[in-house]
Amino acid sequence: MVTDFGTPEQNAGSIFEAEVHRVIENVRDQTLSVLPGHFNRLIYLASRRDHNTGRYSHYGLELRFSSDAVHEGLRRCHLQAFEELVNLSLQEQTQDLIGFFTSLKTEPARLVEAWRRLRSYEILPPEDCDPLARQLFDKNVETILQVLKETELWDLLSDPHGNTHDLP
Repeated sequence: MVTDFGTPEQNAGSIFEAEVHRVIENVRDQTLSVLPGHFNRLIYLASRRDHNTGRYSHYGLELRFSSDAVHEGLRRCHLQAFEELVNLSLQEQTQDLIGFFTSLKTEPARLVEAWRRLRSYEILPPEDCDPLARQLFDKNVETILQVLKETELWDLLSDPHGNTHDLP
């Protein structure tokens, strides 16, 4: 009986994929699972990307895995986190962004103004995301920030049981 173990290239590819899978599991279990909210996770993953090269890195993970596997694993996690956020309703995205702003313990109006002025949210999507999803994300964040800028109804917006008939 002859056993076919594949070509060296196929074996190297499957070993690499297994390593990438372990990176993804580690990131999900050890980091993303404890970060509250989609924006928190997206911001964390975007911060792992070098904006000069587009490569993802993580010192601790690179002690256990190859830098290429860490890059690929973080890239995939980033893409998935972005897709999960974009698939939320605008109301859910608003509540999630309010939750993120609240966690920063800074005056909300100041955060909204900084995000509007600096447009820092534009670096959050992964570079290989769908262009239409990126446009949708940008427009949704702009809309959320505009609503938050023009209203003092933060409590009502962050309360999913709030009654819109209570609006002034």
